[in-house]
Amino acid sequence: MKHVYLISICFAMLISSCSKVVIDDHSGESMSDIIGWKVSADGLDTATRALIEDYTDLRDACTAFENQEAEKIGLLGNYNKDGQTKVAFDNADLWWWEKEDGNPFKDDYGADSYWNYSGDDVYWTDNVDYTFKAYFPKSKVELQPGSGADKLLVVYDTEISQYDLLVAHRTLRAKSENPVNLLMKNALSALRFDFQFVESGVTDELICCWLENKTDNGFYTSSTLNYEAEIVWPQSTPNPAGTPFYYWEPTYPLNIRSESAAVAYSTYASEKNGSAYTYNDGWVLIIPQASQNAGTVKLCFKTARGGNTVYSIDLPAYEFKAGYRYKYHVKLTSTGVELSLTIADWNERKSSYEIDFNE
Repeated sequence: MKHVYLISICFAMLISSCSKVVIDDHSGESMSDIIGWKVSADGLDTATRALIEDYTDLRDACTAFENQEAEKIGLLGNYNKDGQTKVAFDNADLWWWEKEDGNPFKDDYGADSYWNYSGDDVYWTDNVDYTFKAYFPKSKVELQPGSGADKLLVVYDTEISQYDLLVAHRTLRAKSENPVNLLMKNALSALRFDFQFVESGVTDELICCWLENKTDNGFYTSSTLNYEAEIVWPQSTPNPAGTPFYYWEPTYPLNIRSESAAVAYSTYASEKNGSAYTYNDGWVLIIPQASQNAGTVKLCFKTARGGNTVYSIDLPAYEFKAGYRYKYHVKLTSTGVELSLTIADWNERKSSYEIDFNE
């Protein structure tokens, strides 16, 4: 009997303990205690004037239409309590959709917000600090081992992939901000070359174009993003000197003349030669990086008038930063080539400033 009595006490204590956990787990919580989300890009509520294929902004990309499945934002979150790390979001899907009893918050214009995540509602745990990470597009990003709310690791090879990688990081006290604003940032740089003859009456056709390293410490086309609080792309192995990369060849030779607008070298391409670099209005997505010296990489191209002659121009020392677009203006004359550079924030239509390398 004594033995049975002890077992009964232990069993009763176990039930009491389990009941306490259930009661602790948000019983009686209000909708305002649900962790909610909003999405913007560097402060722009419309998300981003990004190179997201044919989409105008993130909300558009993350909305399902009749013939289009919604793209998703990957969401990770954790907090520390009693010396242990607790997972709040384990790579959940976040997208714009109507979820029953979903996001209870309004957007900045007072309309219902439909930024909802997959699975059950997640509630705040009081008096703890949260860390969140987000990335887009989830369907194309393969997180590397060691990734989580504290750090994202993403391998990116720009000669294989050309998707616009966006990331966000937030650390905050529970309930200090709700909904939580994910400020999505462009993790890559964008590069474009525009060609144009500047002599009146001179016409030629652009046949092909590519970049090429002149030294063994030049440009690299792949790296692994190491994202904690800042976007960091560690220096990687440069492409071999003398080997073309970002090679582009149009389906048909493109006219370049003084009377027409400048032609972006990657706007059109044949199926086999450079088609990966044709989707983003002539922009090529690249790994953010800086050169140690001028003349480590050169732009090469052929024209119809030049036949098999390969023309080239050395790029000056460069620093390509994440979230910026770099447009090189290549002005051709019968006697030479001139080069200038326009730099703009990703979300600005007009340039922030211009650099003329010929002065």
